[in-house]
Amino acid sequence: MKPFGETARDAQAKANELAEKTAENARATAEAAKARIQEGYGRARAATSDLATKGREQADAAREVAEQAYEKGKAQAKRAGGKLKTVAEEQPLALLAGAAAVGALLGSLLPKRGDSE
Repeated sequence: MKPFGETARDAQAKANELAEKTAENARATAEAAKARIQEGYGRARAATSDLATKGREQADAAREVAEQAYEKGKAQAKRAGGKLKTVAEEQPLALLAGAAAVGALLGSLLPKRGDSE
């Protein structure tokens, strides 16, 4: 049988070896976790950047369509104003008759005052 001191030293050496292996495993696990976190962070940044780029592109496209619609509406309003002016100059009685007809139509749509049964 081994002397007690030698057995204690052996046990201590094995405990130290086990602690070192455990620490090594913990470091390796921490490094692997760090690498996975960094990889996930990189993917998230890339996805966010892609979404921001697509959002800017869609906003630019919407702004362009809105500008085109505004310009088209402005041109149509100008044409309509020109036609109305022409009709007022060339056929004032027809314009007056049309306005009276619109007024009569709107008047007929209003509720009547008086008897409410």
